Amino acid sequence: MIKNIVIYLLLLISVFVFNIFYFGWFSWFLLVLTIAVPLVSLLVSLPFMINGAVNGVLVFTHDSLNIGDDFYVGVTGKKGRAVFCPRIKIRLNVKNDFCNKSEKMKIIYSGTLKKPFYTKNNRLSKHCGSVNITAKYAKIYDFTGIFFIPIKLDCNISCDIMPKTKKPSVLPDSSKISILGYKPKNGGFSDYYELRQYQSGDSLKNIHWKLSSKYDDLIVREPSTPIYRQFYVRLLFTQTPEINDDILARFMYVCNYLNKGGAPCLVINDGRGISSISNPSELREFIKALYRNQPFNTHFTDLAPSLVYAIGESSEEVSGV
Repeated sequence: MIKNIVIYLLLLISVFVFNIFYFGWFSWFLLVLTIAVPLVSLLVSLPFMINGAVNGVLVFTHDSLNIGDDFYVGVTGKKGRAVFCPRIKIRLNVKNDFCNKSEKMKIIYSGTLKKPFYTKNNRLSKHCGSVNITAKYAKIYDFTGIFFIPIKLDCNISCDIMPKTKKPSVLPDSSKISILGYKPKNGGFSDYYELRQYQSGDSLKNIHWKLSSKYDDLIVREPSTPIYRQFYVRLLFTQTPEINDDILARFMYVCNYLNKGGAPCLVINDGRGISSISNPSELREFIKALYRNQPFNTHFTDLAPSLVYAIGESSEEVSGV
C-alpha cells in the first residue's frame, strides 16, 4: 500500500540520517534491521501470496434485498478453499443506473479465509435499483504491506433493491376495471363458457351432461377468457431517487390491489408497449426488468379509448386517453 511504502521510506531516511550523525555499532545495526525487515517479510509471505494469487478469491453479495435493509458484500476462497492472506485489498466499482448513483468500495482483510468475510455498506440499499458490482483490482500483500502480487478477480455481480409497498392516496375505482365480457379461444364474445367436444384428460366436472345426452356425444364446458375494461397504469419517474422510490412503493400496492381483485395490472411502457402483471412473482420480475431497462411480458395495443392511472411525484390521478 502507498501509505505503508511512504512510512517505510520516511523511517529508512530517518535511520540513515541518524547513522550519519551517530556513527556507531547501534546505528549500523538499526540501519541493517530497517532494510532487512521488509525483505524478511517478503520471504516469509511469498508462499502465501503466491498461493492466494493462484487459488484466488470470490466476491459475492445478496441476490435481492428490500430497500433500507443491511447490505453486505462478502469475500471467500474459491470452491470453499481456505486461503491465508497476510493482507488482501480489493477495490470494487459499484453502480446503480436506476437511481444514477455510483461509488468505490474497498475490502481489506488479514488472516485465513475459512469462512466468508463480510463488509457492510448500507448506502448501497438506500435507493431502489439494481446494484452492479465489478472489480477494479485485487492485490495480496506481504506482512508489511509494501510488496504485492495482483490477483485476477472475475467479479460481475448484482443485487436488486426492491421497494416496500405503500398505500397511495387514491386507489383505482374497481368499477372501472370490471369485466366487459368473455372471449373464447376462437375470438368474439360469448357466455362464461365455451362448448367443445370432450378430449382425453378433461375433468368430468366440466362435462355438460344435458347437452351431451341431447347430441349423444360428450360436450365439455371450458371457461372463456375474461375481457377487462381497458385500464392501464403509467409510472411517471423523475430524476430524484427518493421520489422514484416512493413511486415504486405505491405502484407495488396498486399492482397487488388489482391482482387481488382478479384483474391483471397493465403497465404502459414507451410507445404502445404494455406489460401485463398477474401475480406477485411477475411483479418482482417486472421491477427487475424495469431496473435493467428490459421488456417484460410486453405486447402492443391501441390505447384509445382507455383509462390511465398515473402514479407521479406527489399523487395519483385517473385520466382518459
